Amino acid sequence: MTTLPAPHTPLRDRLLRPLARLLPLAYFAKPPTIIIIDVTNSCNLRCPVCPVTISMHRKRGLMSLEVFRKIIDDFIEAADKPAIYFNFSGEPTLNEELPELVAYAHQNGHDTFLSTNATKLSPEMCERLVLSGLDRVNLCMDGFSKEAQESYRVRSDFDEVKANIERFLETRRRLGSKSPKCVLQTLLTAYSEDQMEEMTAWADEIGFDRVRFKTFSIGSYTSEEEKREYSRFLPTRGDLRRHPSGKLRALCTTPLYQTVVFWNGDLGLCCIDYDQMVQLPNIAESGFMKAYLSKPALRARKKGFLKSFEICQGCSYSNAENLGFKINLNQRRREAAAGAKAA
Repeated sequence: MTTLPAPHTPLRDRLLRPLARLLPLAYFAKPPTIIIIDVTNSCNLRCPVCPVTISMHRKRGLMSLEVFRKIIDDFIEAADKPAIYFNFSGEPTLNEELPELVAYAHQNGHDTFLSTNATKLSPEMCERLVLSGLDRVNLCMDGFSKEAQESYRVRSDFDEVKANIERFLETRRRLGSKSPKCVLQTLLTAYSEDQMEEMTAWADEIGFDRVRFKTFSIGSYTSEEEKREYSRFLPTRGDLRRHPSGKLRALCTTPLYQTVVFWNGDLGLCCIDYDQMVQLPNIAESGFMKAYLSKPALRARKKGFLKSFEICQGCSYSNAENLGFKINLNQRRREAAAGAKAA
């Protein structure tokens, strides 16, 4: 079992908190720069420390195009449009309407991003997503062997996921499209930390634009017993860990720029409130911005900023010291080409 660092809050952070309490609600009324869409809260996998597996109790469902339009339509006349991220609690490709949601956001000038476990990338879904105008996609594979992938992505099949990812890249090539930008995302675990070079070489070979090695979260909803049990996934190298020293931040800036809309249209606080523990207005009743600027939503964002909710206390994201690193494969190719030309 891997030992976890003892949590502690630096003195500077503790001193900032009383000052932050004095901020007026108007400070939290700026429009978001990122809206995270709960395309569905269902998933076909059972990853050990994922909240969908261990702690989600809310009703399962799929976001409809009708609900989604109520978000996008509030920004039709806006000069600055928030990015739309399709990567919340479940597996987005389980919603057959996903490409239509992406296309509607794209047609109305929003940057779009998708993250998928790549288990449901049929030929039809690959083509629909490429043609939707999607700007960026993270195709997730958590190691370059069956053991590495399947130990964490429970119920997935390494060979199938690898083939699906290769199909997606091939579909983009066949359609002659430069979008979406394709990123191979891999969780850095004890199983995958020694496979980074092999994965990078494969990603380069099949045409990925980037690789993202993401630090492993031991979980925001896990009990102390679960943390001890699943600490076996933590990398042995300290520089590849999300919380190498155990620092706890006293404030969280995420609610200042990011929000969530659940599949049924309820507004959410942030990317860590998977089980909708913070109750906010529904955007279907009066539109996204009215719900977002309502007094309950403003008060919730201030409490989130102050980390006053129960879900804030063990939040792996807000306390992260290291979220990982990226490798720009396109830049590598350009530099290699320039070097070959110079030689």
